[in-house]
Amino acid sequence: MKILLINKFHYVRGGAERAYFDTAHILKQNGHEVAFFSMHHPENKETPWEKYFIKNIDYHKQYSIQKRFELACSMIWNCQAQHRLESLLKAFRPDIAHLHNIYHQLSPSIIATLKKQGIPTVMTLHDYKCISPNYSLYVRGKIWEGGALQCIKDRCVRDAFLPSAICSFEHIFHSLLGTYAKVDMFFAPSIFLQKKFEERGFKGIIRHIDQPIILPEIREEGVREKHLLYAGRLSREKGVETLLSALVYLPDCTLRIAGEGPEKNTLYALAHELGIIDRVRFLGHLSSEKLKREISSARAIVVPSVWYENMPYALIEALGAGQVVIASRIGGMTEKITHGKNGFLFEAGKVNDLVSVISKLDQYDLGSIRKSARESVSHLTPKQYYKNLLALYQEVLRKKTTPRK
Repeated sequence: MKILLINKFHYVRGGAERAYFDTAHILKQNGHEVAFFSMHHPENKETPWEKYFIKNIDYHKQYSIQKRFELACSMIWNCQAQHRLESLLKAFRPDIAHLHNIYHQLSPSIIATLKKQGIPTVMTLHDYKCISPNYSLYVRGKIWEGGALQCIKDRCVRDAFLPSAICSFEHIFHSLLGTYAKVDMFFAPSIFLQKKFEERGFKGIIRHIDQPIILPEIREEGVREKHLLYAGRLSREKGVETLLSALVYLPDCTLRIAGEGPEKNTLYALAHELGIIDRVRFLGHLSSEKLKREISSARAIVVPSVWYENMPYALIEALGAGQVVIASRIGGMTEKITHGKNGFLFEAGKVNDLVSVISKLDQYDLGSIRKSARESVSHLTPKQYYKNLLALYQEVLRKKTTPRK
């Protein structure tokens, strides 16, 4: 089978890109031919398909008023992406297209192009952009679930009027146009996300499919270091502030933070302000191997998100590594953790609750917790993912080829 994978970034920037590349690797391993469509970027992985990629777009740069207007238009409907994609489709002729994150840089306009060319299309949902102008449903430290007009009023995008207005118009435009109705099937990595879409009246066909992980070798049980570990993007919705605040009340704990993001300097300043900087180490971006070593040596992994997490790799990989995981009771994460059995849960954003959970760890048989953690995700293998994915691809292809009565 020939499969076209589409994502706006062609380098590992976050979980969406990880899923995009993992899917490509698994498909190739099973004998399928894979092509990519994305955007040019200095950090991109090499691919012969990059000649079809669109030019780099960075919405965080300062531009002239005219250029900003042009970018706003392309965010809603990117003609260059359509033309480049048409050329790629002629060269590759895929049996199916699998979309990941396409918003803004590529724009949903490419869905119309795939539909016009008769290409069966599926899309993995990594966030809430299809049902809201605000992809995370999180604004200024709180869950936010308003509509397009409320978004403008609340300045739900970057806490600014203009980005909020543009994203709201984008949402209304594609809702009226029925753009996402042209996608044949959507994949949800968590049941929570699937239900949230259904609650909002989303009409697309959604199937739940777990993302795969490769279970690492387990280190021999022995004396572990006493530090806690956070591994992930340093952004407000990830709740690292909650973890730093909890550390104030845990004088015997140290914390290591692995990752980069827009809140790094703010978090560093907060650690100074709280008087705990001597117990916090910012490790920056780590290679895959170094991160695995950090995960295996920590006393516990903390996933303190305060937004509706879908199904973060940080969670399932820590469980797969046989680690003690402490996660917020929010979003899809509760689907993988049973408190006190294979990990621990605390109320999102509640410092006292997190302190309580960490303080009581020694009351549990942590060896048993670690064993149960690994067993709870042992079925999330690349082999099982491929089997599930292929079944969904074939379901879409059958529907596209079955004549209407």
